[in-house]
Amino acid sequence: MEKKKLGLKKFSLIYFAAVIAVCLLAAIIGRATSGSVYVYQGDGSNMTGMELSKGVYSIDVDYVSDCYGMVTVNPSSELDQWGAFYANAFMPDYTNHVTSTIYVNQSGARFDIGVYPVAEGSFNVSNVSVVRSGSLSATYNALRLLGFLIVLYLVIVVIWILRSKEYGKNRRVITTGLLLLIFVSMIGFMESYIPGGQDAEFHLARIASLSDGLRSGSFPVRIYDNFANDYGYPLGVLYGDLFLYPSAILHVLGMPLWKSYVFYVVLMSALTAVISWFCLGEMTEDLNIGFVGSVIYTLSIWRLNDIYIRAAAGEYGAMAFLPLIVLGFYQLFRDTQEKKNRRTFLYLVVGYFGVIQTHMLTSITVTVFLVVIGLCLCKRILKMSKIILVLKAAGVALLANLCFIVPMLDYYGTFDLTVEHQTTNIQSQGAYLSQLFSTAGNYNDGISASIADSYGISGEMPLGIGLSMLLILIVLILVVLTDPKSKYRTTFIVSGVVSLISLWMSTCYFPYDFISRKLSFLARIINRVQFPWRYSVITTFALTVAAVFLLKYFKDKEKNLFVLVASLVMIITVCQAVSFMSERINQNETVVNALCTDQIASPMIDNDTLYWIQGMSKDNLTSRDITVSGDGITAQITGMNVPKWTISFTNSTGAEGYIEPPILAFKGYHAYYEGKEISVSPGDNYRIRVSVPAVSDGVISIKFKEPVLWRIAEIVSVVTWILLAISLIMNGRKERD
Repeated sequence: MEKKKLGLKKFSLIYFAAVIAVCLLAAIIGRATSGSVYVYQGDGSNMTGMELSKGVYSIDVDYVSDCYGMVTVNPSSELDQWGAFYANAFMPDYTNHVTSTIYVNQSGARFDIGVYPVAEGSFNVSNVSVVRSGSLSATYNALRLLGFLIVLYLVIVVIWILRSKEYGKNRRVITTGLLLLIFVSMIGFMESYIPGGQDAEFHLARIASLSDGLRSGSFPVRIYDNFANDYGYPLGVLYGDLFLYPSAILHVLGMPLWKSYVFYVVLMSALTAVISWFCLGEMTEDLNIGFVGSVIYTLSIWRLNDIYIRAAAGEYGAMAFLPLIVLGFYQLFRDTQEKKNRRTFLYLVVGYFGVIQTHMLTSITVTVFLVVIGLCLCKRILKMSKIILVLKAAGVALLANLCFIVPMLDYYGTFDLTVEHQTTNIQSQGAYLSQLFSTAGNYNDGISASIADSYGISGEMPLGIGLSMLLILIVLILVVLTDPKSKYRTTFIVSGVVSLISLWMSTCYFPYDFISRKLSFLARIINRVQFPWRYSVITTFALTVAAVFLLKYFKDKEKNLFVLVASLVMIITVCQAVSFMSERINQNETVVNALCTDQIASPMIDNDTLYWIQGMSKDNLTSRDITVSGDGITAQITGMNVPKWTISFTNSTGAEGYIEPPILAFKGYHAYYEGKEISVSPGDNYRIRVSVPAVSDGVISIKFKEPVLWRIAEIVSVVTWILLAISLIMNGRKERD
């Protein structure tokens, strides 16, 4: 009897079961054989030539100052240069404790650690401790082993597929091509740091805050403790962060902060490549053409701009799921069978879930364009079955996203947020015609303000969509004009019109100012976009769709012509992308290599103010002292494990009073004294004001608790996904039967 060969699926299950077992065992053994050890504890003097063994170290500094300081780590000799990952930690004058982190990769390396002021003023250090964390060291080493074994698995899979006879030649080529595509898109992250980016430190702070929240037992993490001088900031309520949780978990387990962000970039690049390949292949009914489209989209200049220059984690995250939404609507305009209707429903639900959970603004922008297209092509969808399908998909997508939508709407309805009062003149931020198809610009995080500030475009970041997109647009126009009988004419016209309109809307020539003056009710919506070049996301995918259908058009006419055009487009796209990434990493003057929160250069008090309560002053957030209602009341923070606080107080007045701890008065905070809830209200500069009972002393605990409505919304979302998964499994079995 012939033995059954070991298939790839079975091998993968066995391999990863073994990998998980090995990594867990390595973490357990590492933790059991090496605990936490104090290497140094003192006033910060005499910390030169410190010999450190392999592991993760934290440097905790307690200080009082009225000037900025720095915690530095330097190798004692050139031989120790590559012995560790390290970065400077920043000591602001508005706080009194910082933590720096060192990842030592080889035992016996020596380092000089310094703690000193970088400006004139009073600077007093009370305590410095250097501690090797046994748990972080063990888990980080296990993570490194896991990363190596995953890379080894990918190599084995590529070799397996290339040599296996059960996989066709075409499938082997596409699989290898997708892996190479992901690799090429990550060229700029193959250093020991992040190549800068306008919002890079903002997203690092988001990951760090999620990590701190998870450590304290919060889930989901609604209040970010690392923002606004640790006063707490509700980014977890107002900005989708679901896909940042894997990075946050890795950081909790010991991965350096900047590497955790790189993991997010890799994850989104892989999702973008695979999802766009599948969706474009489904639309054209040709997976080879889908692969070419994936190359065009994944390596598109605007997406690379989002990753490398803007570090717009939300926007390029949304670009990964955008193809699913477009595929769903594309299939709605076709006469589909019941089986395809089920798939269309799934594409729309998953696509909208991914886009809403990463970048709400992109979901709104895309929906507006799709609604306009639907109205123009209403005859194609004015069928009861399709209307029901759209309503069903919209309803399920809403239920799946209630966990984010309900808290967000609750906060918008409760508070007058700063984002509601933006008066940005966005027309002045648009691109000139000369910039649209160029990849040139200021690669050092340049902005877009040429008209507003009369700087010219020399100081602006690249605002174009690249040469390959220009060629696609030109060919598209030529085909539409020369072949009126093409069976893809409707798709050509729709994608062409959408790309031209969105391209126009990304420039300084679109009449945003005129619309705002004449139609004031639209000004608020227009200003929410912030920057007109955000519409380049729409342009990029519209032209990608045009490109794949042009390839299908040429393939129908002449296969050799298809091969020639496809090869030419991919060569131009890859060369342009590699040039763009190379220019960025070579011209970049600032890098980000923060291993922990206090190594992020930009102060978290200024990092983001869109969701502040209108009227708040950042100047009043620099102090972390507790404000009290009178001289007879004192208070001190005795425990802070955000979102939980404990504050001890004394009250010699004999009457009730109040305290205002350094916590912003966002909805969800509750205070307790001896197990009984006491009143909480907004105080000075929107700090929370907590009642102090008329007793001589005691302890007040403050906790952030989600409203019941939020919890119900989260349960509904989880149940929706469970029911959806069960439905898909049952339908899959029916199809197989």
